[in-house]
Amino acid sequence: MPGKPAATPTYSPRGQKYLVRNRIYSAGQVPAVACVVPDVVLRSQKAVQRYLNAFQDCLQRAWKPVVVRAGVRFRPSAVYAVRQGSKTACGTFAEKDHAYYCPADSGIYFDWEELGQWEDYGHVAAQVYTLVTMAHEFGHHVQELVGISTYYDDRWGEVAGSAHLEPMRRHELQASCFGSAFLGANQTPLDLYGARYEAYLSEASYGDHPPATARDHGSPQSNTEWAAAAFTAMSPAACNTWVAPRAG
Repeated sequence: MPGKPAATPTYSPRGQKYLVRNRIYSAGQVPAVACVVPDVVLRSQKAVQRYLNAFQDCLQRAWKPVVVRAGVRFRPSAVYAVRQGSKTACGTFAEKDHAYYCPADSGIYFDWEELGQWEDYGHVAAQVYTLVTMAHEFGHHVQELVGISTYYDDRWGEVAGSAHLEPMRRHELQASCFGSAFLGANQTPLDLYGARYEAYLSEASYGDHPPATARDHGSPQSNTEWAAAAFTAMSPAACNTWVAPRAG
């Protein structure tokens, strides 16, 4: 967690069960799968949807056995290429929404028009940004499946004001960490080497980088450290953000 380490947080028995001792941490490594995503230019809704569909298939095939080993029934997600102003099961997709996971319909919603702007930076940048972001949002789906998000949501009403930010950082860092566990396990089929690996490192370290004002996703240093551990371990065992020391 960002800041000077202090005491680790304490949780109720339910928190211990769902956050600290969740069975996902002992469910083993994320497997490599035969992941083939189309090499398309991400400038149209059709192209983006095709790319997201293919990558989601990789994520679901890799994560399903891990979730099942955690003692939970796997439920597939859905993915939608939308634009600002589109209606989703979690409300209107707003200008600030680049991508998000919606637990109401297990949907991942992506701003396809923004990806065209990423193509202006380069095709590799656009593709890897999409992979990292999609892997993060699917990490939220895993959290939802195994009960982490349910307990996190239950606690939301128990804290006030800026106190929300500390558990939010843990939740977001964990989703990114789950994403990196998948990407590390599938480095070869996704060709995350050379320029593509450097692009991954850049995206995985972003966090609450200026001009971000709310400290809700963790510092770049925290994101870098959690991502590196998960990419190497290729396992959710490296992603128990709930036992990290509180920020001082």
